[in-house]
Amino acid sequence: MVKITLLSLTLVTFLSASSFEENCLNCHSRDFKFAMMMKKYTQKQSSERKIKEAIFDYLKNPSADKSVLPYEYINRFGVKEKTTLDDATLREMIDIYYKMFNMKERIY
Repeated sequence: MVKITLLSLTLVTFLSASSFEENCLNCHSRDFKFAMMMKKYTQKQSSERKIKEAIFDYLKNPSADKSVLPYEYINRFGVKEKTTLDDATLREMIDIYYKMFNMKERIY
C-alpha cells in the first residue's frame, strides 16, 4: 500500500512539473529571472498567500502598475500578455513556481 501511495505521489509530482515546464518554462527557461521575480514579490508582498494572489492577479490582468519588475524592464520588453490558462491550472502553476523559487527555501 505504501509503495502504491508513493508511486502515485511521484507520478502526480512529475506530471505537475512537466505541466509547469510546458506552460511556463517553455518560454521563460530556468534562468535567474524566475528567482529575481520571486525575490521582488517577496519584498513587496511578504506572505505566501499575498505573493500567490498578486501573481495570479497580474497574470489574469497584466499591467505595468501590477508588475514587480523595474520600469526599465517593462519599458524595454513590455507587459506580459494575459494568460490563457484556466484558473485552476494557473493556481497549480503558481504553487509549483512558489515551491521552486520561494525565498524561504533559499535562506535555510
